[in-house]
Amino acid sequence: MKITSTSPPLPPERIVAGGEARTAAAKPSVAESEKVQLSDLAARLSQLETQFASSDFNAEKVAAVRQAIAEGRYTVNAEAVAERLLSSVAELLGRK
Repeated sequence: MKITSTSPPLPPERIVAGGEARTAAAKPSVAESEKVQLSDLAARLSQLETQFASSDFNAEKVAAVRQAIAEGRYTVNAEAVAERLLSSVAELLGRK
């Protein structure tokens, strides 16, 4: 059985959520589409990205740890990880 299209597909600019066609009157004006409002979280994320982009790190230490992991020599101190995790949770909860 052969299935054929009965009508040509809509161009992408005429398709909106829900699969309905958009008319010329439904398009937002240029001024409306240029407005951008960032949430507080997005603004904070942008601030953190800027902050960490300029932070220093020890590239040699990173390379050494990466090599140790690749060779199977890297061991994790579970007690230290657990202690720091609990400490950070307590700090987040305000229970320093």
